[in-house]
Amino acid sequence: MNNASQHIAPIDFVIPWVDGSDPEWRAAFTAARHDVHEDSSEIRYRDWRTLRYWFRSVERFAPWVRRIHFITWGHLPAWLDTSHPKLHIVDHADYIPSAYLPTFNSNTIELNIARIEGLADRFVLFNDDTFLCRPHTPEAFFRHGLPCDMARLSVVQPSSVGHIVYNNLELINAQHRQRDVLRRHPFKWFAPCYGLSNLLKSLTLAPWSFFPGIFDPHMPQPFLRRSFERAWQLWGLQLDATCRHPFRDLTDLSEWLIRYDTLCRGEFTPTSLGDCGLLTLGDETIDSICHDIRTQRYRMLCLNDHESISDFETMSRQLCRAFETLLPGKSSFEL
Repeated sequence: MNNASQHIAPIDFVIPWVDGSDPEWRAAFTAARHDVHEDSSEIRYRDWRTLRYWFRSVERFAPWVRRIHFITWGHLPAWLDTSHPKLHIVDHADYIPSAYLPTFNSNTIELNIARIEGLADRFVLFNDDTFLCRPHTPEAFFRHGLPCDMARLSVVQPSSVGHIVYNNLELINAQHRQRDVLRRHPFKWFAPCYGLSNLLKSLTLAPWSFFPGIFDPHMPQPFLRRSFERAWQLWGLQLDATCRHPFRDLTDLSEWLIRYDTLCRGEFTPTSLGDCGLLTLGDETIDSICHDIRTQRYRMLCLNDHESISDFETMSRQLCRAFETLLPGKSSFEL
C-alpha cells in the first residue's frame, strides 16, 4: 500500500443480503405480498451461495477497508463469524424507520443507508452479486476526497427497472439542466479515461437540453454519506413515498438518484470502468463466466441472475467452484 493509501480517510463497505430460503423470511415475504407482480418475484432473493467468496475477495483484494456493514433481515449465514472486529451486523430495524418496516424493497433498504450508526463518511455500496476480482487500493474508489465514477450520457433501455430510472430522471431534470451541467463540468463528463466509445455516446446526446439517461455501471458504487443526507432534504416526500412500498413499485425511486445528483454536481473523480464486467448468468454463459472468474479477466464484476436457468443447483455449484479456484481457503470472516 502506498503512502497516499495509508493517509486516506476511512472507507467502509456496505452489503445488503437476504437468505431467500429461510422459512421465517419466506413466511413474512408471503404475508406481505398481497399481489403477485414482477417486482416481487422470488428470483430477486435467490441465494447463489457465493457470499463467502465476497468476504474472501474483500479480505484479499481490499484488506484496508475499515468496516463492513452487513445488512440483513435478521438471518445470518451459519459460517459467518459475527464477532469479527471489522464486521457490523445491521438488522433492518437498526436503521430503517419503523414506518417503512417490514420491507422487501431493495430501494428502501438502500435509500436509508446513511442512517446506519457508525457509517464512515465515505463508503462503497455492494450488492451480493458484485465482486472484487483483483487487488484494489482505496484510490480505486475515492480520489481527491470524492467518489470515483464515470459520467456518461445514455438512453434508457426497456427493462424491469426502466420505470424506476425514469422516476429518478424526472427529479434530476427538474433539479439540473443537462446543458448547464456539461458546461460547468466538461472535463468530468468528457474525460479521456472513459474511452472513445463512451465519449462518442455522450457527444451524440450532448445537444439535448435535458438528461435522456445516465449510464448505470451496476458495479460496487462509492458514495459520500452527505449525498444521501442532501437527497433526503431535497426529495424527502418522494423518498418517503418509495420507502412505504414493501416491494418495488412502478413509482419507486432508487439510490441511482443520489448517484445522478452527485454526477450533475461534479462531486466525483473520473475513472475508467473498462476493466469491469456486467455478466448475465445463463445456460449459455456460465462456462465463459467461470473462466473469466478463474483468470481474473475483470477487476470487478456483477453477476446478473436470469429467470431462464434450467438447473439452478448445478449452475450454483459450478459458479462456486470457479470462485474457489480464485479464492481458496477460508477468510477470517468464516468460522
